[in-house]
Amino acid sequence: MWQEKAQSYKNKFNESASNSFLLCLVDGDGYLFNDNLISQGALGGGEAANRLLNNIKRHIQQYDGAMHWKIIVRVYANIEGLLKKFAYIGFTEEENALRQFVAGFTQSQPLFDFIDAGQGKERSDHKIKEQLSLFVNNIQCKHILLGVAHDNGYVPTLDPYKNSLAVASRISLLKPGQLGREFYGLPFEVVQFDSIFRIGELPNERPPYKFQIKPNYHFKPPSQPVAPHKEKSAVAQDITARRPIYPGPVLLNKDDERVDEYLGTPSEWGETLLASYIRDGNKLCNVHYLLQRCNSGARCPYSHEPVLEGDELVAFALKARLTACHAGSRCRNSMCVLGHLCPYGANCPRKKTCYFNKVHHVDSRVDHEFKDMEYDLYEGQD
Repeated sequence: MWQEKAQSYKNKFNESASNSFLLCLVDGDGYLFNDNLISQGALGGGEAANRLLNNIKRHIQQYDGAMHWKIIVRVYANIEGLLKKFAYIGFTEEENALRQFVAGFTQSQPLFDFIDAGQGKERSDHKIKEQLSLFVNNIQCKHILLGVAHDNGYVPTLDPYKNSLAVASRISLLKPGQLGREFYGLPFEVVQFDSIFRIGELPNERPPYKFQIKPNYHFKPPSQPVAPHKEKSAVAQDITARRPIYPGPVLLNKDDERVDEYLGTPSEWGETLLASYIRDGNKLCNVHYLLQRCNSGARCPYSHEPVLEGDELVAFALKARLTACHAGSRCRNSMCVLGHLCPYGANCPRKKTCYFNKVHHVDSRVDHEFKDMEYDLYEGQD
């Protein structure tokens, strides 16, 4: 009889061992992934997941039997909140790529999930605290790695476990860029993974517009003269006096590669106004503002309010150019409002991760212009 009981206990032990796992819980609102990973969309999401998996495997080598553990990762974040924050502070590439990044992260590993916790400051906190409470005493959960050490609000949740050596030894804290001051002195091991998470928080205030970085435009007199450039405010007044900004001449360099018309630098007031319009995730209609040709009416998913003019309109046109045109330097469409040159030019800090990386070499000096039929028709209306 005792042999049967012993065998039963042995079978249960082996079953438990075969299903052992590590649980990694990350507050994605505080632990932001590297900008260059997010800007790569799904590819960057997969790379982030692989880096996290490899770092976790290296970390748990110190524990007996860890080579057999399954690794479960759950990242909780307010996706809409992050999108609005990226839009507000001008992280346009990250804003456009975030959803693809999340999908790439989730799809790359069968036990990895990037979960939208919904809108609200405490949504992710609540999810993580409940998950910790559920698994901390689970015999098959051999270790818990927590990405919460940026927020002192998690400390009371960890207090019940700090005096139990058996539990405290099974919890590790993933160090963010800056460890919350109340986490110092807690008995949990602190680990740091490089090249995965962003060092430092997103700015709370909008930094100077990326559009203010004046491209290296040196205009060579073309065979068909192009209107000379004026000072900043005069440029804005001259361009917006003939609303809409597009269509216009397609400017080409000596290699017949498209370059963007210099619109000048909008005033700080114009930038501030535009930022206030899009602060709450309000997406403005490119066709309405830049072409004045939106025929969707009430069906248009983008806003046709408020009125943009002067510097605000120039700022909006420059914001639209932060999205790269798929045709790149081959584009000849005078109605195209997207960008054909990187605002940073050849000195772009993003290098190959930049959406404009294929045109970093393009000479930005105007040599001549190309007019398509659409532009000719528009000119004929005057």
